[in-house]
Amino acid sequence: MDIFYQLFGGMLAFVYHCFDRIVINVYLSGLSHPELDDYFFHQALGIDCITKEALAKRTQDYQKWVGL
Repeated sequence: MDIFYQLFGGMLAFVYHCFDRIVINVYLSGLSHPELDDYFFHQALGIDCITKEALAKRTQDYQKWVGL
C-alpha cells in the first residue's frame, strides 16, 4: 500500500482502507458477476476445480504480490 501511495498519492482525493475492494471492483470487475467466476478460474488461471485450496493459493499469491 505504501508503494501505491507513493506512486499515486498526488492523485488521491481520499484514503480508502480496503484496497482489496478497489482491486476487485475496479480492476477485476468481472469477479463481481458470479457467472464470470468460472471463466476467470478455468480459462484465465487454468484452475479446473474451484476448491478451498485453490482459493487459498490465490490469496497467498495476492498477498505476496502486494507485499503482505
